[in-house]
Amino acid sequence: MPETTATFEENRTIQAQNSYGFVVLNPASGEGNPDKVRSQLRSALGEDSYDLHETAVNENLRQVVQTAVRDHDYDWVAAVGGDGTVSQVADGLVGTDVPLLIIPAGTGNVLARTLELPEQLDAAASVVREPHTIRELDGIQLGEHYFFLQVGIGLESVTMEKTSSNQKNRWGLAAYLWTAVKEAFGWQPFHLTLTIDGTPHQLSVTELVIANASKIGVGSLEWDEQIYPDDGRIDIAVTSARSLGDYLQLIIDLVRGTQRKSRKIQFFAATESIRLNAAESLPLHGDGEKLAQKLPLDMRVIPGALKVIVPA
Repeated sequence: MPETTATFEENRTIQAQNSYGFVVLNPASGEGNPDKVRSQLRSALGEDSYDLHETAVNENLRQVVQTAVRDHDYDWVAAVGGDGTVSQVADGLVGTDVPLLIIPAGTGNVLARTLELPEQLDAAASVVREPHTIRELDGIQLGEHYFFLQVGIGLESVTMEKTSSNQKNRWGLAAYLWTAVKEAFGWQPFHLTLTIDGTPHQLSVTELVIANASKIGVGSLEWDEQIYPDDGRIDIAVTSARSLGDYLQLIIDLVRGTQRKSRKIQFFAATESIRLNAAESLPLHGDGEKLAQKLPLDMRVIPGALKVIVPA
């Protein structure tokens, strides 16, 4: 692999001219046209500047990435796909100095939008070839794994689980909205114990989101604009809705940006640890993917867990 030529100025801008990377491509991304995606990658990155790995069903992607960066001196690793793919690749980079290049090609692309990365695939890939900086994101550690967007429990988890890939490819974000509307009817609040940095809170919950990013993933809606992915803390948004009127009020508060004044949302913040426990079995997700873990869940806040390449 070519040697990396990088210069660091006072603003920590990096000019990478001859860097070599490892690209992980989810072939189901990019509207299911992997040939088009491969062509765009070659054009944006240079044909001889990276090794390409395409994901397979039931593959341990975290392990693939860990092995790649252990056995090769890569300057960066790129994830081409949706938030699920990005999360799994990022999970494999924790504990290394190798930065992640996010090339969004999914439905929501929440982390890419949070970091204000280019939306077009070729422009996002070209970031590593242009002056750029490194941003260190906090992580949510759950067992051996790390999440960088959110860990959720409740209605959103059901929505993600019951929205098929075909629906997402055909309808985009509207597929999630339709599933959420259907599932909301009959969904009732549940009782849960949320323990933050050792302090327990008894809550009645419709949805609980342990959030490291403000964006919800639907349009421009945010849990709270004061949630940042690199501030050394993890925020928790707790919603409670029992009726259609409650859901409408919740949506209005989100649209207006009055979440902090809403009677339907509570906010907490953790700097060390988070624990969730409930008497009943409840659906869970992490960074958009269904989690097999069961309650109780014990999580740790890991400041600066992941290095990400962003435009200068």
